[in-house]
Amino acid sequence: MKKCCFVIAYFGKLNNYFQLFLKTCAFNHEFTWFVFTDDMTPYQYPDNVIRYEMKFEQLRELVQKKFDFHIELNSPYKLCDFKPAYGYIFEEYLKEFEYWGHCDTDTIMGDLSKFLTDQLLSEFDKLFCLGHMTIYKNTHENNRVFMRPYSGEYLYRKVFSNPKICWFDEEWKDDDNVNQIFIHEGKRVFQKDLSANFNIWTNSFQRKVYVGNGASDGHGYCDEPLISNSLYYWKNGACKRKYILNGKLKTDEFLYIHLQSRRMYFDKSILKLNQFKILPNRFLKLEGDPDNYEDFIKIKKKCICFHEFQLKYKRYIRNWKRRVRKIRSLIIRR
Repeated sequence: MKKCCFVIAYFGKLNNYFQLFLKTCAFNHEFTWFVFTDDMTPYQYPDNVIRYEMKFEQLRELVQKKFDFHIELNSPYKLCDFKPAYGYIFEEYLKEFEYWGHCDTDTIMGDLSKFLTDQLLSEFDKLFCLGHMTIYKNTHENNRVFMRPYSGEYLYRKVFSNPKICWFDEEWKDDDNVNQIFIHEGKRVFQKDLSANFNIWTNSFQRKVYVGNGASDGHGYCDEPLISNSLYYWKNGACKRKYILNGKLKTDEFLYIHLQSRRMYFDKSILKLNQFKILPNRFLKLEGDPDNYEDFIKIKKKCICFHEFQLKYKRYIRNWKRRVRKIRSLIIRR
């Protein structure tokens, strides 16, 4: 059997650096991606990434046929809550694989095989607790664990019939998620965070790490201290971070980098290169070899970025519109 297949269901325009995402997938020959989408842009898909043309309405019909109650799936964004059920929903597509998973497209894949060894995968029924990447053992029984009762109710029925986002796919707002169901059922869950997942509210790259209960933010996450003058980059299939500590060049490597829906710009010429740097709002060619101390010192690691301002501005506009709607509703009632 084949090793692992990631299922991506994405409807609407894929992000502007999707071709770069595909480039990083191509280096992971042991893994496969199935992309169900209505975006027919002629991207150059590598052999291990298969695109399935599908309209959102077709996907909704496929999902509805799997359940004997009415599901609320009125927008592509709501698909986040259905991710834990992909092994069940796309069962016919996944028969060849020992494992299946889901991941986001606002990511840069690292060297997956280096981290996801056969030994690690064989020891767990579920790996990771975050929506941007989770992996499941592909068995009939394991693909239906999300349907098990938890805290006296069937969460999946409540979530799938609710039009609002419930974060069922990950540890975030509360314990009403698929990870807690797996733990409650005595399943083996690998919870260590191997990603470079960035704090969405900062201009600079500040890694947000899932550490489970007791974390500083109350949701299982801790912000890693900012590492000044650090460099995130992709080289020959690996996602790395370089920085200087006590006069020595240090290296961290990650399973993948999650850019948290940042607006990113990139020079398409880097698609032909075997390395590129990742700054808070852009991908650029590396000016030198980041593994060489002298070259690392010379590499530009900062840029002008308005990411935080843009997010806060959007939130202000959303809140303002919400207040206006509330005032209008009160006026109409009177």
